[in-house]
Amino acid sequence: MSTGVDQTTDSREFLQQRVAAFGRVVALILFLALVGRVLLGVAFGYWRGELAHPSLWAHAVAWIPVACVWLICRSRPLETRTIQLVEGVGLVLTSICLVVMGVNLPAAAGAATTTAYALSFGLVARAVFVPSTARHTVWLGLAIGIALVVAVYQNFLTVDLEVWNSHGFFRTIEDKSTLARSQSIQIGFAWSLTTLLAAWTTRVIYGLRKDARDARKLGQYIVEEKIGEGGMGTVYRAQHGLLKRPTAVKLLGPERNTSEDIDRFRREVQMTAKLKHPNTVTIYDYGCTDDGTFYYAMELLDGVTLLEIVQAGGQLPGPRVVHIMRQAAMALNEAHTIGLVHRDIKPNNIMMTQQGGAYDVTKVLDFGLVKSVDSNADATKTWSEGLIGTPRFMSPEQILDPPSVDARSDLYALGLVGYYLLTGRFVFESTNPVEICAQHLSAIPDPPSSVTACDVNPGLERIIMQCLEKKRDDRPASGVEIAEQLRGLAVDPWLQRHAAQWWESEGNRIIMSRDSGAEVGSLATIRAERVLTDT
Repeated sequence: MSTGVDQTTDSREFLQQRVAAFGRVVALILFLALVGRVLLGVAFGYWRGELAHPSLWAHAVAWIPVACVWLICRSRPLETRTIQLVEGVGLVLTSICLVVMGVNLPAAAGAATTTAYALSFGLVARAVFVPSTARHTVWLGLAIGIALVVAVYQNFLTVDLEVWNSHGFFRTIEDKSTLARSQSIQIGFAWSLTTLLAAWTTRVIYGLRKDARDARKLGQYIVEEKIGEGGMGTVYRAQHGLLKRPTAVKLLGPERNTSEDIDRFRREVQMTAKLKHPNTVTIYDYGCTDDGTFYYAMELLDGVTLLEIVQAGGQLPGPRVVHIMRQAAMALNEAHTIGLVHRDIKPNNIMMTQQGGAYDVTKVLDFGLVKSVDSNADATKTWSEGLIGTPRFMSPEQILDPPSVDARSDLYALGLVGYYLLTGRFVFESTNPVEICAQHLSAIPDPPSSVTACDVNPGLERIIMQCLEKKRDDRPASGVEIAEQLRGLAVDPWLQRHAAQWWESEGNRIIMSRDSGAEVGSLATIRAERVLTDT
């Protein structure tokens, strides 16, 4: 018989936790009731008779089955069917013990009512704690109710009618079987109402849990928390429901619901999914929810952006800048080879991570503004190409003629990023986007060696300045060309031991500070600088 509980790992773990909680709470309350019963006997002087009474011993055993449910469910992971079996057997055994307790209490002293109260508590507590369907709750209530009604009937067959009638009830009872039938019917009716209440409680709580779970699900992914925003939407930390793989899920923003936005979002994921370079974020999946929300799932990167690195520790040593730029250039080269232009290369969109035991693995992120330069792509589609990108990291042609951008526009932005890493400052300093755009069009940038007191490798400076040429034809022709030039520089290599030392001393500190919300060192300026890099 199905309980309506999902068979996924998350649902199984949740079910086991809730069953364990149910067993612990019920066992604790029954045990405390037992202790209270003994203490009352001691306080009023009838404890010797109480200890010898069979109902006390049935009460003493009643808490043990549910306590075993708690211990079993907290010991190790169990299969769903096993959890359900343990819970059902534990509840039934405890109910039988309570029924035996009631049978051994005097009927005239309210044994039936006391037993029904105890069983009602157990059934309603189960409805609150254990996720299941109303139908399953009804079946359990029926199983317990039959035992209860039979016990009440047998209990009233032993009643002393003279004592019973002396209480002055509505009518005089002359036949024990008549009394037993009437009392068992009354208890049965009351128990039916209790079962219906428990079933209704189960239905409401189970429905709310299911709604809450469904609200957090996007296809096979369970959304956990917001971790950032990109060019076309919001990014959330998530987890694949079956594979348990940590994932980042990007949702198209609700304000971007036009047909053009949806087509662009779909194009973003389709184009990005073609990229296989290890220094490009990997796309796992793509889909649309029932309410029309588009999303795609990608690898979740546990790292720090170049913006966070510079703002936390200042400019980077030349060898590390070479290491980062080479990886980013090759990632961009793959995109350019298949006709894609990123159009939003900036420190926020390049992340350093630790993967597979390797340190300082560069990842190019957020292809939300990706553009195809294939002349045959979208030939029948009219796209509105306005000023798109981040002004502080835009090429001159991206400002003057956005539809004409090509791969060399990304290389210009990569030069701006390299300049920022090497000097700790932006090429053009201004808080006015219009002024920044004007400087990109006409101002000659100062060489990195003139704005930093640190030694700058002449070859690295030459490559960066070449990337920053105003005319596209004067820049490197491709990411491969940049990578080859960087490889030929006479600089000390950035080794894994250097990267490991940085991650142990600084990288993990940045991640912990960011996750905890603490303002450590110069991290207090990151939020302000993130605004600047978006202007």
